[in-house]
Amino acid sequence: MDRDLESLPADLLAAAIMALAVLLFTLTPLSGLVLRIPIGLLMVLFVPGYVLIAALFPRMGDLDGIERIALGFGLSIAVVPLIGLGLNYTPWGIRLTPIVISISAFTLLMAAAAYWRRTSLPPEERFSLHLRQWTDSLKEEIRAE
Repeated sequence: MDRDLESLPADLLAAAIMALAVLLFTLTPLSGLVLRIPIGLLMVLFVPGYVLIAALFPRMGDLDGIERIALGFGLSIAVVPLIGLGLNYTPWGIRLTPIVISISAFTLLMAAAAYWRRTSLPPEERFSLHLRQWTDSLKEEIRAE
């Protein structure tokens, strides 16, 4: 199993970066920046559900790309309130800092689980985003019109 930086799946790497970015733009003096809003929206509405889907369905043929995106939104809308409900029964309660830390921790844990599950599969069976192929085909489609 190759575990160097180049073999990291782009979608899981982006999710981990988003989780760290939401911590940075929420819990530090950078919280006054406007960038906090779109990052926070993505973290609440999409990223936690997407990494959960990635952990549950690591194979290429398990789900289509659009199904992953739709289920990512749906599961995020289900998971984030459950995290909040769990926090309600802790001493920290439902406040900004515990919620941000919990959602980021969940995202990082699910991204790590998805990475582990994907790397346990043969390379030809792993789900991966082919961003270069996607952007090349998009450019060709635009040029053709």
